[in-house]
Amino acid sequence: MNRVFSDKEFGKLIQRTLLAGVSLSLFFFFLGFVLRFSGFQSAGAALRAGVLTLALTPAARVAMLVYGYWRTKEYRFALASFTVLALLFISVLL
Repeated sequence: MNRVFSDKEFGKLIQRTLLAGVSLSLFFFFLGFVLRFSGFQSAGAALRAGVLTLALTPAARVAMLVYGYWRTKEYRFALASFTVLALLFISVLL
């Protein structure tokens, strides 16, 4: 069954991706601060996980853009989004 991917569903996909990334990041930050004030040594790892999650959220959004544009058969936008995603990964490697 090949359903049409509507603009509304596409917008919800992007919204949920951003919400999930920010929520997960806030969870790690909260966990890190609780651990820090409780005196645990592993607080830094939780805080770093929060920063990493927050930094990867835009990359996840671009990945969802590639997926959404590909499903809506807008291949030029999918290619442009994929190019941006590739540049993001290259910049992380450098």
